[in-house]
Amino acid sequence: MTYTWHDVDGRMAEICDQCGFDAREIRGNADEAARLDAAYAALERSLDHPDAARRPAPETWSAREYVDHCVEVGDVMLGWVADLARGDAPGTTPTGTLTDLAALRAAVREVVPGLTDEQRGRLLVGEYRQDVPVEWLLRHLLHDTEHHVLDVRCGHAAIARADLPEVSFRQR
Repeated sequence: MTYTWHDVDGRMAEICDQCGFDAREIRGNADEAARLDAAYAALERSLDHPDAARRPAPETWSAREYVDHCVEVGDVMLGWVADLARGDAPGTTPTGTLTDLAALRAAVREVVPGLTDEQRGRLLVGEYRQDVPVEWLLRHLLHDTEHHVLDVRCGHAAIARADLPEVSFRQR
């Protein structure tokens, strides 16, 4: 991933020139929840692909591996968000409780839509180089997930291009 963070009116905005993610376009809880739900649904569909377990290149994950990564990251980050929203110390929610995409989608529907501005501003301390608010966690999670949806689509296309004979469509 090639992304950077920018200060936009006192808020951090993640922008990725590889997948086109731009946090400035996000319009709060409902938008974040809908986009996370859509990204998790796309990843669920990718597992039905006949090449879901196949790597497009030795150094590139398969769709299954990307999904496993997204589940692990979502489990931790949504746990932090839920803990901070309740006012609990981060890490109160045990990791490993969100074990699949359906559980992640349910957690997003339960936690994200009802977040207040005060909860979105609560800080996670000590996990990153700087303290980050709940809003940052959600938008970073959204970027990571949407980016990996694109990675999976590109991987499936790479496998198809390698497997199928090329047909010239131009006559000379």
